[in-house]
Amino acid sequence: MGIGIKLQEAYAVAGGIAEQAFSSIRTVFSYVGKKRTMENFSAALEPTLNLGIKQGLLKGLAIGSIGVSFAVWAFTAWNGSILIIDKGLKGGDVFNAGVCIIFGGLTLQKQ
Repeated sequence: MGIGIKLQEAYAVAGGIAEQAFSSIRTVFSYVGKKRTMENFSAALEPTLNLGIKQGLLKGLAIGSIGVSFAVWAFTAWNGSILIIDKGLKGGDVFNAGVCIIFGGLTLQKQ
């Protein structure tokens, strides 16, 4: 099960506690259950903190890896220009090879 689904389920539990407290606010207030309700709500939100940190880390890694593809493209362009100038290769062939390298790397990244 994905982190997003687990996070949504954890928020649903906390939302259920809040909904029950709001729908019977007079009962909670009259029986001095505010502290217990807040503790239950806080305990229900604990898993969301850990899951949110994991999700943020994974999203950061995914977005950061896009920068790697730009770095590879820059290196390929630089190396390709040297091959064109010094070795006499055709520009179209070098460009095609660069595109294949980038798309191949992005395909491997998604799996």
